[in-house]
Amino acid sequence: MIGAGFIVQRGHIPSFQAIPNVEVVAIADINQTRAQQVASEAGIESVYTDYEEMLREESPDIVVVATPNVFHKPMTLAALEAGAHVLCEKPLALTYKDAKAMMDTARAKGLVVTVGTHLRWTTSMRAARAHVEAGFLGEIYAARTIWHRRAGIPGFGSWFTNRDLAGGGALLDIGIHALDRALYLMDYPKPTTVTGSTFAKFGPRARGLGGWGIDKQQPNPNARFDVDDLAWAQIRFDNGAALQLQVAWATHYPEQFFTELYGTEGGAFIGNQDEITLYTDLNGQPVTIQPDLPKGRSNSYSLMIADFVRYLEGDTEAEIISEEQALIAVRIIEGVLRSAESGHEVQLGDE
Repeated sequence: MIGAGFIVQRGHIPSFQAIPNVEVVAIADINQTRAQQVASEAGIESVYTDYEEMLREESPDIVVVATPNVFHKPMTLAALEAGAHVLCEKPLALTYKDAKAMMDTARAKGLVVTVGTHLRWTTSMRAARAHVEAGFLGEIYAARTIWHRRAGIPGFGSWFTNRDLAGGGALLDIGIHALDRALYLMDYPKPTTVTGSTFAKFGPRARGLGGWGIDKQQPNPNARFDVDDLAWAQIRFDNGAALQLQVAWATHYPEQFFTELYGTEGGAFIGNQDEITLYTDLNGQPVTIQPDLPKGRSNSYSLMIADFVRYLEGDTEAEIISEEQALIAVRIIEGVLRSAESGHEVQLGDE
């Protein structure tokens, strides 16, 4: 039986409880009232307000770190020191240096750290990956990945919009998901340069709010907002490929969520859940192919959790976000922020 200890949000718990050989043994949150309420609803016996005490008392096999981004590194390192594998919410860390230190520690201890970028487990992404692996697209030389919300700034005035706690806004929240979708289908090539721009045009005016958190109530127009609500970037790779990344919490434009692939033999449009369209030539004529995928929303987070547990049990066919993939994603995100701040292209080395 695998014991899972939690520094966690409510939504993660059912995914672990659904696995027969996993027991959720504890939850930790500085808000004791909230932690006790969640524990009571989920049937979790132990509640802590100090995650270090939880690690000492419970000795969990797995820890989920789902806290404001600035705490990802110290909490992950503490869990590793306690002998636990870690599922860390995205982003893994705010800098490549910190992310590498976390992965180096895990490797030295024979433990696993992975990241919660679960959207690669959706039906459309699994189908797209199968076509990529089968060679349908040939060489993928360019891609574009977009997640634009019409209005969707989460937790206005909470840690989500506080740079000291979050490190960034839309780029670190939904941008890391959009980035993983494209990189996963491109086989995670090595990035060489990044040019990025970030903007904050809605949040400072308390506009474009949505999602969850205190913005469900009457928002405080003076609440802190010092992160980005839109980020665009161009990434180049050592194999000559290029990627455009566009993400926004709020825009004067309809909602957009898709990843496009441009290959020598075919192209692909991958939307959300069961949306995928393929393009190629057949007998010298351009054709459009609409694969018949299962309809309905797949629980990509639960599928990721199941794979993570199977991986820890030694299943060689189980998939997780690997160390190399997690580090590449952090390197790119950090590069985008550095480029946006400097106004210049950033070279991505082997630091």
